[in-house]
Amino acid sequence: MPGPRNKVKGKSKTKKDRPQPQIASESQTVTPEAEPAQCLTFQVDEETLCWRPATQGYPPRCDVHRGQFQILYKRYADASKEVDQIKWGRQLPASEQIRRYTDWSTVLEKARLVRQYIDAIRIETEGSLLHARRFLDDAHKARMKFLQKEMANARDTLDKLHTRAYELYISIIPSAREIAKSADARSPSPYPRASRRTEDLIAAAGSDSRLFEVLQVEGRTLARVPETGNEDLIEILLAEEETDSPCEEATEAVVEMIHLCYQQFARRIIFHEPTLFMKSLRKTSLDDFFQSNDFDAEDAVRFIDLFTELLGSTLTWCKDAIADALTISREGSEGSEDTKSEDRLQLLGGYIFKATDLTNESWWYLLKLTSPPNDMEHRFVRLCQNFDDLITFLSFCVLGLVPPPSFCRNQPGPLDPSLSRLHLSLCGVVVADMVSPPSTNAKGPVPTSGKARKHDCIVWAEHEARVHLFAAIRNESDAFTDAFIRELRARPDLFQVIVRSETDPDQVVAFGAGPGEALPSMRIRTFEAPPAPASDPPKGDGEWKVKRTALDLLYGTTKDNRGYFTVHASEKKWFFRFKTFPVKYLVVLDAIPNRDHSHLARNLAWAALCAKGYGEGEYTLRKYAEAGDKVVNDCAEELFGWMPVEWTWSLPLIAEQLEVLAELEFGDV
Repeated sequence: MPGPRNKVKGKSKTKKDRPQPQIASESQTVTPEAEPAQCLTFQVDEETLCWRPATQGYPPRCDVHRGQFQILYKRYADASKEVDQIKWGRQLPASEQIRRYTDWSTVLEKARLVRQYIDAIRIETEGSLLHARRFLDDAHKARMKFLQKEMANARDTLDKLHTRAYELYISIIPSAREIAKSADARSPSPYPRASRRTEDLIAAAGSDSRLFEVLQVEGRTLARVPETGNEDLIEILLAEEETDSPCEEATEAVVEMIHLCYQQFARRIIFHEPTLFMKSLRKTSLDDFFQSNDFDAEDAVRFIDLFTELLGSTLTWCKDAIADALTISREGSEGSEDTKSEDRLQLLGGYIFKATDLTNESWWYLLKLTSPPNDMEHRFVRLCQNFDDLITFLSFCVLGLVPPPSFCRNQPGPLDPSLSRLHLSLCGVVVADMVSPPSTNAKGPVPTSGKARKHDCIVWAEHEARVHLFAAIRNESDAFTDAFIRELRARPDLFQVIVRSETDPDQVVAFGAGPGEALPSMRIRTFEAPPAPASDPPKGDGEWKVKRTALDLLYGTTKDNRGYFTVHASEKKWFFRFKTFPVKYLVVLDAIPNRDHSHLARNLAWAALCAKGYGEGEYTLRKYAEAGDKVVNDCAEELFGWMPVEWTWSLPLIAEQLEVLAELEFGDV
């Protein structure tokens, strides 16, 4: 029986059965040798596979790439070891610990450790990614997620450390403390700082460590500046900047001043941003700061975000930078001899100064620098310390430095609303909104499908809607304010008005309507009358039903009645959202219903010109042109009086186009 020890006895091989040795002279078939394996590594372009034969290792690689791989692996393996030592050694401070630090130099030493941790994470991350892209290894996915999370946490910790160091440092430097306090007290920023999520900041900066490439990734339209390096950040940002100047003679002076303003703006950004400020210590100039190893890609993105937020969170800093530049241009880089040491701070080869009031020259350069589009006036209101500042700002706007707001509409002609708003602003009336009712083709009552009670009659409906202007004047009594109110009271045939003072909000004054009559913004009535052609409808009668009063324009809370103080005040673009001083609000309705707001704006502008002493009597286009041009010239001489005599400017005068406007003038105004 067969088994592990019982082999079946077979017939033994005979000599005949054994293979015979081959004779050397006989033809033999030789198997060819196998081709060597190809190196499994991509070239530098990360698309072309290496053409060299593999010589060693697994995966097989050529001698060149085997050596590269060993260097790369050792570098990011050492970084990985450092990451683990810092992470699991619990050397990173927690938020509670950071808040307990009392010495700014100790905080910076902790920040140096966190910076070391971030560098190690970056080295390991870049090495692992390069390993995956060129050396065909994707076994790092879990580790990469860990590193991504740790990078965000480390960045947050570093920002907290720099913020704490900034607070401690500023508190012991009198000049820095005074400048920071004056900037915050005079114009607190209503917008949150222009900051990204840490993950977004890292993603934006991680594309390339070179500054110019980071800018390209951000999608910014920038040009390389000839004969400058990529690190020349301000030059890159201003490469395509076009500056309009009053005249050819002023071009060079304006360009030099604006460049100085941008340099001071850069210093202001660095001063107010804790991370950038702490990295600026012991740097001698802006170039030294931008070219230093401390200024990394994340800092570049952070700086660019703030530098390009002129109309946002950094508008106040820009205003202060312009004041700095004007001081330096007149008194030198250190200010005048009377400048106190606590009113200036040396920073990166220059000085920044304690905040001062805006002058006419400051306003001009600020609007030139920011070039705001229309509907952005509300952002500048927070820079105004009082009503005079607000009127000065609006005067520069209407004289051509800012496009008119969209509520004026583009209506060139004798009743151009933007022209009326120009004269109102120069006189001292702030027009924040103009609203016309929806246009309809119907003039007078229109037939409806309602069933009439009277025989041979139909139901007619009559609708009235009045345009209105929302404006503000000085809260305190003065010659113009009192005269303007008198002009409005004297013309109930043109104006129906509600006045509300912020210092006495419970007392609302209304005038212009009949005794006991509600001020109607919108009303409707129906009546019965025989059918008639649309060109000759019957005269309406009966009781009006008020749908919206003038008070609803201030206090309405429904969808159809949105009040300025109840609904619009919470909107981001409300003109008075960031105002810090009291004013007297006006809602002015057109006494004549169902017409465009250009009529009301022109009548209101004529009333303001009369109150200011530039006009008298009934409105005519010629009288309006003479009065309007005079107030424009008087205000321009005051606003542009700081300009050198060789500078010139163009003004929106009516007399130059009076004949054309007279031909287009409406006959009912």
